[in-house]
Amino acid sequence: MSVDLAAAVDLFDRSLRQISDSDLERPWAWGQYDEEGIRFAFFRTLEELTDLAVEVAARREEAGRPIGRAARLVGRYHVAWRELWSIVDGAGESLLDAVPAAGEWPLRTVLEHLVGADLGFLVAQRNAAERRAAGLAPARAGDAWERLAGTPETEFERIFMGPLDAILAEHTRVHDGVLELARLTDDELASESAFWDGTMPNRFRLGRFESHLRQHTIQVEKTIEAIAGPPREVDRLLLLIRRAQGEAESAAIGAEDVLQQSGAAVAPGIAARSDELVALTGVSA
Repeated sequence: MSVDLAAAVDLFDRSLRQISDSDLERPWAWGQYDEEGIRFAFFRTLEELTDLAVEVAARREEAGRPIGRAARLVGRYHVAWRELWSIVDGAGESLLDAVPAAGEWPLRTVLEHLVGADLGFLVAQRNAAERRAAGLAPARAGDAWERLAGTPETEFERIFMGPLDAILAEHTRVHDGVLELARLTDDELASESAFWDGTMPNRFRLGRFESHLRQHTIQVEKTIEAIAGPPREVDRLLLLIRRAQGEAESAAIGAEDVLQQSGAAVAPGIAARSDELVALTGVSA
C-alpha cells in the first residue's frame, strides 16, 4: 500500500509529539547506531527527508525541469510556514489565549495578524495579475478585495475567534494560494504591484511573504516561551523534521510528480517508524 509523504510525516509528528524528553533515552537501534536511543529515530527521519530534498532537486535538473525564481521565493515561504505550525502545534490549544505580559499579544492575535498579512500580500498579487492581463497600471485592490481574498472580512474575523484547527485551515488555504504564485515568470516578477506601501516590484513582494512570516514566528516563539518556558527537546527535533519536509516539498514546486515518485521510497519507512515508536513508548497514535 502506498503511503503519502505528508501523511507519513504528519503521523510521525502527531504520534511523537506526545512523548516526553525522558522517552528519548529509551533504547532504539538502527544498524550499528544503538547508543542514542529513540532520539536517533528522529535524526534518521531528518536524514531521510534532507536526502529526499537533494534527490528531488537532482532529478528535476536531470529531467530538464529546473526550478524557477518565483518558485524558489515561494518555496522559502513554504519552509517558514512548515516551521511556524510545528512551533504552534508544540504550544497547543491551551496557550492560544494566554497573555505573556501586560500589553503583549496572545498567540491568537499574533496568528490573526500574520495570516491577515499573508492574505493581504496574496490579494495584492492577484489584483496585480488581473490588472496586467487587462493592460492596466498597478493600483490597490479596493472594492475587489473580498472577491480576491476568497473569505469575507466578517468570516475571517469569526475564524480567528474559533479553535486552533480552524485557524490552521484558513492559513493553509491562504498558503496554498501563495504557492500558486510560483507560476510567475521572470518578467512578471520584475513588474509591479500596489499595496499600502505603494508600488513595488513583485520580486520584493514574494520575498516579503517569507520575511514577514519569520518576523512573527519569532514573536510566536517569544510568546510561547514567556508563558510555558523553553521548548522541549522533542519539540526542537520535530521542528527540524518539519523544516526538512518543507525543503523537500519546496524543491518539487512545479514538479510535484517528482516528489511523489521519490517520496514513495521514504514515506513507508517513516510511517512504520512511527508505529514502532508508538509501541515502544506506549503513547496513542
